[in-house]
Amino acid sequence: MVAHGVDIVRVDRIARMLEEHGERFLERCFTEQEAAYQADSRRRAEHLAARFAAKEAAFKALGVGWGADASWTEAEVVKRPSGEPALVVRGRLADLARRKGVRAWFLSLSHTEGLAVASVIGDSETFSRD
Repeated sequence: MVAHGVDIVRVDRIARMLEEHGERFLERCFTEQEAAYQADSRRRAEHLAARFAAKEAAFKALGVGWGADASWTEAEVVKRPSGEPALVVRGRLADLARRKGVRAWFLSLSHTEGLAVASVIGDSETFSRD
């Protein structure tokens, strides 16, 4: 293991951001695929909160902050064919991960009505789950 980050997010915070800022919030913090995931679900804020926590956890794992170091959309949560979530990094975040020796990412998400949590591990060894 090269890096580890954990983050927890209140779901009501994400629901409030969606209500107050709508598309602007979605475009700034999520990829098109992330924003579209569960878009019609009454649990949409839960799903987005888990993805937001994953991005924060990835930034923490690499020891960076968003803005000058990386943008929110450079970390994306995708679904593997098995249905489990996976983390994909791009741009400056991917460059930084390579420099720090991260070759594979492992992601765990959990959420309830009130909270979403993510744990991100960056490893120097590659490993295929598919």
